[in-house]
Amino acid sequence: MTQLLPKGIRLREKNTIQVQSSKTVWVDGKKQVNREFKDVPVVITAKCPTYDTALQVAIKEAMKIKINLDAYVSSSGYGKSKIRKAFGVGKLKETFDMLFEKRWSGQKQEKNVLIYATDIFNYFPNDIRLDEMQSEEQYEGFKTFVIDQIAKRPMNNLSTVSNKSVNHRLGILRETFRYAIKHGLLDQEKLLDPNERVKDMGWANLPEGISKRKRPLTEEEVENVYNQAIADGELEFADAFIWLVDTGMRHQTEFDKFTVGNINYKEKHIVFYREKTNGWSVAIPLTDRCMDIANARRQLAFKRGGHNGRLFTIGNSRRRTLFKRYKKRCELPDDFTPYATRHTFITRLVEKGNPPSVVKDLAGHKRLETTQTFYTYSSDTLLKDAIKSINKKTSMMGHNRRKVD
Repeated sequence: MTQLLPKGIRLREKNTIQVQSSKTVWVDGKKQVNREFKDVPVVITAKCPTYDTALQVAIKEAMKIKINLDAYVSSSGYGKSKIRKAFGVGKLKETFDMLFEKRWSGQKQEKNVLIYATDIFNYFPNDIRLDEMQSEEQYEGFKTFVIDQIAKRPMNNLSTVSNKSVNHRLGILRETFRYAIKHGLLDQEKLLDPNERVKDMGWANLPEGISKRKRPLTEEEVENVYNQAIADGELEFADAFIWLVDTGMRHQTEFDKFTVGNINYKEKHIVFYREKTNGWSVAIPLTDRCMDIANARRQLAFKRGGHNGRLFTIGNSRRRTLFKRYKKRCELPDDFTPYATRHTFITRLVEKGNPPSVVKDLAGHKRLETTQTFYTYSSDTLLKDAIKSINKKTSMMGHNRRKVD
């Protein structure tokens, strides 16, 4: 087995693989060979129940460490000072695990995050220091690796890779860096781009291109869907649909957890927890028709669980089924999905001339840039109003027209 191992990787003991990288440097006119070592344990686990399988996993990890050690000793500053600050510097896997437990464990995005993390740890060694990751070589190498990994997957018959898929992985890394900085495990100055104004920290997303602009629902379309649902006896969906259009709530993280206790019946507004931004919403006033729905469902919600009783119990799967039904029956465009209700809510706020800061608060965006970039574009209504504002009839048009004829 030892003869098959790459140069610089050797089986030190039965349960330990040692990785070595070296570089010859000149110090005070004298030749000196500096060496870096790291040990990788061979651990038998439930996923690797035999020594042979555990050894193969350890060798794979050692090869990733070898690449990073070689890059480290090849850096221009290596050898000038062998004193490296190790105190308080986080390692990738342990920092990710802490973040995962706090933010994603047990949540609906847990499965996807674990998929993204698999690609991350197939490239980076588990114990790589976060500051050692901050280089253009690491950034470019990771992007290339992820694209190759996704393209080669058995389920990817066309071998296509969207930039969005790569960006999901980059996003996990950025969140890990932010968590590390917040908890003193990474120095801001060590980032690939330490400028605090650069939100991506140098780990920029790949361009995703411009998607087709989604059209908000008209009031006639909203009423048509509502009436069709009432006619079908889908009364809860009908109420839920109006509620979502008039509050702009996110479906799975806000609407599905909304309770009657989140309603202030006296002040006629709602306040609820926004999981995506990790904070409470502003007090959102209810429209008259939402207030009617809240009153009609109040008693039943209390019977379900007091103040913790859900106002609606219709599940995500059922909602999606009914969205598809009424998209077809009402001849609505393909972008008539559950997200259309939130999109319509925010667009209407913009059409009425509300300041971006107000739209941001009502929509529950964390950053004003999100509101301005994705929602405050020119809707059909605004475009028509703009043309109406310059559509001034004059007698000259008719006069000139007669001359042309």
